Amino acid sequence: MPRDDSLSSSTADRARAEAARPRAALVGFGVLLLLFLAWMIYRQVTVAPGPAQMILIGRGGEVTRVLGPGQWSLLNPFSQSVTSYDMALLSSDRSAPDRGMGALSAEGHALTFFGTAFWKEGTEDDLRWRYAHIRAGADAMPALMAASAQTVAGRHTMDEIIHNASAIGRELTDDLKARARALLRVDVADFALTRIEPGETWRAVVSERELGRARAASIAASPAMANGADNALEMERIRRWDGRGIIPERPGRPEP
Repeated sequence: MPRDDSLSSSTADRARAEAARPRAALVGFGVLLLLFLAWMIYRQVTVAPGPAQMILIGRGGEVTRVLGPGQWSLLNPFSQSVTSYDMALLSSDRSAPDRGMGALSAEGHALTFFGTAFWKEGTEDDLRWRYAHIRAGADAMPALMAASAQTVAGRHTMDEIIHNASAIGRELTDDLKARARALLRVDVADFALTRIEPGETWRAVVSERELGRARAASIAASPAMANGADNALEMERIRRWDGRGIIPERPGRPEP
């Protein structure tokens, strides 16, 4: 019987095709693996800041390059480090009930300030200084806010703090600006004071004053104060009493 050459050739081609499939799959897998490794290496050695970022590349504690938006650089992940700084307006919030800043007034009355500080990173030279000296940023701002609160409160009486809150807020901003510039090289825009909470000792003082004012008003309205010019000066003193010091007594009675 004559041999069918076309059938033999077709069988051999199918055998070769089937044998080539595993090799093709291995080659395809190898290509994908190489592409993945190349992508991972690219991510490790290429750095680029975001639209509101600056990146400092350092080696051994020294800045080797500063990158701004639109710039990029290759990185040696084994010997170089990357530190990112957010150049947008930042905030440190201490307005929550458990985030208040305790302080003492000039007379020693306890009080608590609540507020939020708004600040921005400084210039490239400031960032280089920060990198060389300290790595603290937003983490240090709450402590500086508390220090400013104590410093400003210690300069004023409770009456001044309570009745001139807007002026106290401006003074807090100025103090925090100087403190943050000197210690962190950042620029504070505002220390927004949201609330002042007096302590128990001041509440006791206010309560005593209200009782004293009521007593003074009662004395001034009594018939004894309306009789005779001898009581005129004492009556005027009682009417002018502002709630501080010893509560005025009726004329003719010794003050304690």
